[in-house]
Amino acid sequence: MSFSEDVRNELAAIAPERECDRQAELSALFHSAGRWHMRAGGVSLHLDVSSAAVARRAFSLLRSFSVDSEIRTYRRRAFDRATRYQLHVDGTPRAVAVLKECGVLGARLQPLARPPKRVVGRACCRGAYLRGSLLAAGSVSPPPSPHLEVRTETREAAEFVAQAVAQEDVALQVLERRSRARATRRSRSTRERW
Repeated sequence: MSFSEDVRNELAAIAPERECDRQAELSALFHSAGRWHMRAGGVSLHLDVSSAAVARRAFSLLRSFSVDSEIRTYRRRAFDRATRYQLHVDGTPRAVAVLKECGVLGARLQPLARPPKRVVGRACCRGAYLRGSLLAAGSVSPPPSPHLEVRTETREAAEFVAQAVAQEDVALQVLERRSRARATRRSRSTRERW
């Protein structure tokens, strides 16, 4: 098991008790690994994650808000043919209401690029949001050359993660690649080798 998987499993074991923290973590999971689909006038969403622990965490968070979901697995076709986990959420009135409250969907059912301040305004909520981001799309390498990276779909989302982390006195650099952006931090020794 990789160091990132160990960290992800440890983070998934932390169950947020406060409703605001559950909303923030759920918001981060959908902002970092969620996909949005319009179907016959309705909306559905799914999360696509690499870890069973993260899929179970998202399932548990949704259940805590009385939202039904379904976990499916598939094998990735590229590279290592790793098992991936998808959590499907139909656009029921309850699911839509919860996802709006969590800052995932807007008033017109459009996906929001970043959560509103009410979701991540407090330090505890920012911590839960950052935990959700790491669970969904983060990677961490161990010392002696630590590296932290959170992948996002857009530059705006990566900038939001970097701003949230900056409020905790940690600076992340925002980089853009072909189809994704990321907020990242490398140790000095790693940067010197590049």
